Amino acid sequence: MYVFVAFALLTTPVLSSEIRTRLSSHSGEFGGGSGVAFTTSGLHLHGPITGLRIRESTSYILGIQIRFGSIWSSLYGSTSSSYLEVILRHGEHITQVSGKYSSYVNELIFLTNQGRMFRFGQPSGSCFNLFPLHSNTVLRYISGRYSGSLITSIGFHWDRPLGYVSSLNQTGVAQIPAP
Repeated sequence: MYVFVAFALLTTPVLSSEIRTRLSSHSGEFGGGSGVAFTTSGLHLHGPITGLRIRESTSYILGIQIRFGSIWSSLYGSTSSSYLEVILRHGEHITQVSGKYSSYVNELIFLTNQGRMFRFGQPSGSCFNLFPLHSNTVLRYISGRYSGSLITSIGFHWDRPLGYVSSLNQTGVAQIPAP
């Protein structure tokens, strides 16, 4: 009996971890893959993706910044151009990403569960069209590489949406649920 209880206690965290792993997926990297690696992993624990800032040129995606809840990630890529900003609506999630790439990321198109589409960059290069592998999962964070003034590759990480209360409680502290 004690052996069974000990086995159950030891394997319970593993089983819940395996279940969690089966609901997450990764798509990419798309692009040449040179340069400095980046990820917005960890920031996704502050809430769902609620905004995008994309810097673009006439040919490439120059820089990217993601907002999680009310916190913006670092800017990856160029800081020299102005950016286009998109703020997602309450309950809106990115459910599909398409784009084009060559040695660099040329175009990104984000589609949401509320039917909105946001397009950045230029339509040239090889195509990709991505969905999460599991139902009821959404884009949670991105990773990739940048070299100087442009994004050279990008990958997308999907998982269940994290519930997030965007309002502040009575003490003025944001309520962020445990993952």
